[in-house]
Formats: sequence, structure tokens, C-alpha cells
Amino acid sequence: NFNESIHEREVKFTNKRNPRLEIVVTKSPDGRITGIENETGIRFPFSVGQLLQRNVEVWACNNNFLMDGKDTCPEKKIFGVKVSDVPSGHEWRSIYPNKF
Repeated sequence: NFNESIHEREVKFTNKRNPRLEIVVTKSPDGRITGIENETGIRFPFSVGQLLQRNVEVWACNNNFLMDGKDTCPEKKIFGVKVSDVPSGHEWRSIYPNKF
């Protein structure tokens, strides 16, 4: 049993607005969920035995959770262009200041 546990990995989901809200998921090397600690009262739509796949990133983004401290939401785009790709002096930034 000890050998199994050293290969398990924890994934922490922390609420963006309230960092005390935390869901900790333990997964096996093949990506299966082996444990879920969720005392937040927030519905976590995944269960033990399921594979932890990319759709968990969508859930984290939609529910304002960070996954291991990272924001999983895709970068915001304005007119199909990533905000980070628009240079600081660009006219869009002065025309649409609240978008950047």
C-alpha cells in the first residue's frame, strides 16, 4: 500500500474569490481519481474511479476555481485577438480602455 501512495498526485482546486474554499483530488499515475476531499459544499461533478481529464479544467474555469494555482480559463480575446497580443501603445487600448 505504501508503494501505491508515493505515485499518487494531488490536484488542488482553490476558489479564486475565497481561497479557503478548497477541493483536493488525489489521482493515480494512470489519471484515475482515488480520493476527493471536498468540504466546500460546492458540487464537484467528478467521482472516485473516474479519469481526471481536461474537462475538469473547464469545470474549474466555469466555477471560479484555480487548478494547482493556475487559471484554467482560456485567455480573453477581443475581436479574435488575445489581449496579451495587443501592444501597450495600440489604438485599441485607448479606444476600448475597459476591454484591456
